[in-house]
Amino acid sequence: MFKWIYVFLTQGYKTLNRGIFFKLVLLIAVPNMLMVIMINQLMDKQIEQKIAELNNTLLVLEHATNREIGALFNDVTTLTNQILIESEVQRILSASRTASIEKPNLPPEFINDRKALFETYDNQAIIRDLLSRYRLVRNNIYSIAIIDMDKGIYVNTGENYQIYPEDLSNSVLLKQVSLPNQAGLAWSVNDALTKNVDMITIARKIYGTNQPENVVGYVIVNLSLDAVRNSFETYNYFGDMIFGMINKSENTWMIYDNKRISGGYGKLDLNLHNNAGISLSNTTYNDKMWRTVMRNLDMGDRLFIGLNTQYIDKQANQFRNNMYFGYVFFLILAVFISLTGAKVLSQRIALIIKAMRQFGQENWGTRIHLQGKDEIRIIGDTFNSMAAHIEDLLHDVKEQQRLKRLFELRVLEYQINPHFLYNTLDSIHWMALDNNEPKISEMVNGLSKLFRIILNKGKETNTLQEEFDMIGIYMKIQKIRFEARFDYDIRLSPEISSYPIGKLVLQPLVENSIVHGIRRLRSKGIITVKGWRIDDDVVIEIADNGVGMDTEQVRKQSTLLNSDLMEEGVITSAGYGMKNVDSRLKLMFGDEYGLTICSERGPNGGTVIRIYVREAAMIKKQTTG
Repeated sequence: MFKWIYVFLTQGYKTLNRGIFFKLVLLIAVPNMLMVIMINQLMDKQIEQKIAELNNTLLVLEHATNREIGALFNDVTTLTNQILIESEVQRILSASRTASIEKPNLPPEFINDRKALFETYDNQAIIRDLLSRYRLVRNNIYSIAIIDMDKGIYVNTGENYQIYPEDLSNSVLLKQVSLPNQAGLAWSVNDALTKNVDMITIARKIYGTNQPENVVGYVIVNLSLDAVRNSFETYNYFGDMIFGMINKSENTWMIYDNKRISGGYGKLDLNLHNNAGISLSNTTYNDKMWRTVMRNLDMGDRLFIGLNTQYIDKQANQFRNNMYFGYVFFLILAVFISLTGAKVLSQRIALIIKAMRQFGQENWGTRIHLQGKDEIRIIGDTFNSMAAHIEDLLHDVKEQQRLKRLFELRVLEYQINPHFLYNTLDSIHWMALDNNEPKISEMVNGLSKLFRIILNKGKETNTLQEEFDMIGIYMKIQKIRFEARFDYDIRLSPEISSYPIGKLVLQPLVENSIVHGIRRLRSKGIITVKGWRIDDDVVIEIADNGVGMDTEQVRKQSTLLNSDLMEEGVITSAGYGMKNVDSRLKLMFGDEYGLTICSERGPNGGTVIRIYVREAAMIKKQTTG
């Protein structure tokens, strides 16, 4: 865009007088400068307002999440309050604590008498029934357990869930809740008591009602983690958000991220501000930056939610792009108005520019017709004179190139004919030496037919039918020479048989198949020469099942085909015959046509050479000669 503006200003300065030029520049520049200033100011204010709206939305979402999570924990608090004041719970746990204090070192045989055993069973049944009533009236409770001071376990669950003594020993949550300074609820999502089940474990001390300073046991409530997850998912308004909780001791945490809740023990380093109220800050989690809101829950724990700053940046960029789009629209409108005003002054110059562009796009014959006798008319007449002179020069260059191509074609034909004659006579020579048989006459007869086709009354091209007939004769001669070491199959589609092609284009390729492919083959070979049409292309294929070429040889042949025919070393190279044929095809039909090679070694190897030529190119050659 800046280049276009530069070109426009340069052309305007050269074609218009200075007064008009500077007026035009002012007409374009001043409104756009004012527009840029206004857009930048408006953009900054709108982006700030957009970010403020996102922050307010985060605060609202955090408040709603806080309220819902707080209500969930308040329900658990209410539930545990009801359990710990139950008289039966107090009686059983207080008795357990008293027994633990009075008989701390008694051996098991003194404890496990019949009376104590029955009493234990009765206590288990009483507490299980009591816990069952509380569990069934709440949908989200997975299990409720009471632990006495002797590590006795009373549990009620709706699933196959058990707590074993080793679970109590391994439970970090139970250790935390038993600390002297721990008050209220303690929780975890991956404690030993959770047992890798999708739930949150909440624990609390049970104090004696008669002796409030004494801890008589613990109550453990397992809630389905869906209760917490659903709350977080409900308020995941932007889609790319995190939710989390940190306990008041900052040694237990859980985070909801992408529908997954993870948790752990220890300090969670999120660089969150530990304020008494609510705080907004940026923090890093999982290699992402989050805009985070934190608030303290009623129970002292902290709840935070975060929005991926990439979402905020995306919203800002989207708004910025919309503003830029509006700016570009008004810029185009301003330029259009400016150009429309300048058109009245520069219409005659525009005619000259248009003609020059058309001439530059090779629209030969373009001329400028202007009225008047001013300087612009002189420029137009000069352009017309220059265009006519250039067209004469182009005509001369095309004629020289045509003569050059014709000369190169003649030279290539003269290079091929002696080579072919030498190989054919060599075949007859070796046949005469190796086989004293009348077949030599058949070879000589075939050779004479070849000469007639090659000479072809001095024409530069053969039809495909004539070229395929010549290949048939040549293959017959070579088959006699090589004592029927190969068979051949020649097929030509009648619909393309009359199309022209250069003389002796296929013979060097067939010769390569025999000499370099079939001759070194221990088994009997086969050579196939086919010509047919595929869609708009005429395809000629020479294929053999000979020894083939390895990857390096194919690469060298392809490099040779892409090289200049007149480069040093090309004429003397081993693949000169193929390069010769490729060059003749390009001279006759165009540089986009030529040979393709596909070959590989091995028992099932061989070589396939294809020639692709547009049918339209052959028809054009057929009509123009």
